[in-house]
This record gives sequence, C-alpha cells and structure tokens, in this order.
Amino acid sequence: MKNEWKNAMQARKWMKKNESFLYPWHAYIGSELKLFDEFKEPATIEEVAVRGSYPEDLLHAWVNVGVALKHLKKEKDGTFRTSQKRCSALMGEDASPGVQALLKEMMELHIPTLLSYPTFMQSEQRASFDHERFGGIVAETSALLEHFAIRKIRRKVREANVKTIVDLGCGHGGYLRKLADHFPDIKMIGVDINESVIDNARYHSEDYSNVSFEVGDITSWKPEEEDVDMILLHNIFHYINPIERAELLNHLGTYLREGGMISVITPINETEFGEAFSSAFNSFFVAHENLFALPTQKDLDLVCEEGKFKLTDLDPIIKEGSWYTFWLSPKQKLTTSHESGSAEIEKQVQT
Repeated sequence: MKNEWKNAMQARKWMKKNESFLYPWHAYIGSELKLFDEFKEPATIEEVAVRGSYPEDLLHAWVNVGVALKHLKKEKDGTFRTSQKRCSALMGEDASPGVQALLKEMMELHIPTLLSYPTFMQSEQRASFDHERFGGIVAETSALLEHFAIRKIRRKVREANVKTIVDLGCGHGGYLRKLADHFPDIKMIGVDINESVIDNARYHSEDYSNVSFEVGDITSWKPEEEDVDMILLHNIFHYINPIERAELLNHLGTYLREGGMISVITPINETEFGEAFSSAFNSFFVAHENLFALPTQKDLDLVCEEGKFKLTDLDPIIKEGSWYTFWLSPKQKLTTSHESGSAEIEKQVQT
C-alpha cells in the first residue's frame, strides 16, 4: 500500500508539470486552423464546426481546453469568444508571423524530434532536417532574434563607414531590408541555399534598389565583383560541421576587405544563461544527421584560433535562450589559392 501511494503521488507531481505543454499546443491548433478568428465574435461550437467542417466533438474538446487556459471565454448565452488580451498575436491581420512560426517550429519540428530520442539513442538512425519544408519557418523565427541586435550592427556600420554587406543564410531578407531603410546607399547581397526562401526575399524587397539576393551555398559562394566590408553570419553555426567551421571562416576571410568584420549571432551551449533552453535546443540539433551541435565558448575560441580570427564584444542578447552576438575580424587578410598563385607568378616575373 505504501509503495502504491508513493507511486500515485509521484505521478500526480509529473501530471502537474505536463500542464504547461497545453498552452503552446492549444495556441498552435488555434493558429493553424484560424480558430481564434472564428471565435473573435461570440459563437457557438456548433456554428464554428459547420463553417469549418470540423468534427464537433474535437472542436468541443479544444474549446474546453481554451476556456481552462483562458484563451477563450464562455459567455452567459452559451457562446464562446477569444480573449483578445491573451491571443491577439494569433488573430487576424495583426497576427504576429514570428509567434505563429515559433509555435509551428516547436510543434512540428522540435517536439517530434525530441520524442524520437529513444529511437535515435538505440539505433544508428537520426532525423533529417527538411530545408525545403521548414526553411521558411526557421527563417521567420531567426529574424525575431535579429531585432535584439540590429541597433548594435547599425552603430558598427556607421562607425566603420561600411559600403558593402553580405548576409549569409539571409532567409526572407528582413534583416537587410531593415538595414537598407537606414542605409539606402550601401550595396547589400543576401545569400541562402533555399531557392523558395530567396524567391520570397526578392518579392518582399522589390522596392529596395540596393538589395539583391542569390541562391548559393555559403561554404563556397563568393561575390563576383569585389571584396565586402561586412558579413552577417546569423544562426549559421549549427548548420556547419564543427570540424569545418574554421574552414568556413577562412573562406569568408578571402573576400572580406582588410579591416572588415563578421557579425555573428548564435546560441552558445553550456553558458551561465538559458542553460535549460540551450541544452534542449542543442539536443534537437544533434538528433539530426544534417545539423550539428551548438558551439561552446571553448569551441569558439578554438575556431577563432584555427581560422586566425579575433573575437570581440561577446554579448548575450537573449539570456533565457543563451543567444549571443559578437564580432569576428581577421588577424590578417586571407587570400584565395588563385590570388596566392597570381602573387607568386608576379614575384617570379619580377625576379
């Protein structure tokens, strides 16, 4: 009897911990099916079920959860209405694309992957990140982080008299557009491996004559004409194998103008901030065959040493997520093998 009571109490404790999961689950369903809009004005479950061709019992269950979480309010006449205070970011024309993308990323990407951990740990199998399917969602959530760093980057652009900027892994190009609003004379190029993401970026950037986009792999892409003053490398490290990160920096250094800078935004694992989130985030990445572990501070120091880069101004921009921003600058101007060969030939001719 004693063991049964202990077992029941332990289960009760864990049941309470599960409650927090209901909030994002309920919001995700409401966002995906536009149910919060359906209940913007008081409506019965039957009315909404008919309009959306939803099974009434499933909709009724979702509504009950919403009332318990205070996402929905039950009126005296038996109708239900969305709480504007709690759910406005998921409703109508004012809905936040970032919040919606965050919910979608968590429910369709992160949680399914983490739930598959037992399978991954007992086999050679890993998940595979689908860039075509989820590239747009990840681009949207990544853009949210850049809002916290844009003032810092704008200040550096002014101080360094930057003339050219390249955004590697540019997503939908929102960050370049924000910079172009302040610097219409700076030439900006966005590069992303996902063609549909680049198409979206071009569409939304038609009014910016100084911003262009190219489909390309950042590990091999280079500008056609001249070196650049600033490179944005935001939320990229977890796409690059740790043993290839120094090589990537060396490649970027071949077309970074002398005195140029690389802006980096990335979560860092095993820091004093956001340990729970960053470790869970890291677990998601390492569960994929085509994603990689987040860097630690020690990893960054080693990459900079191997790549002959200096790291400065390390600053946590979202402590609860362990997201950091910092600058990288080459200790010396790097050259391509072509440039090195040309220099050697010229030397021999002069001799």
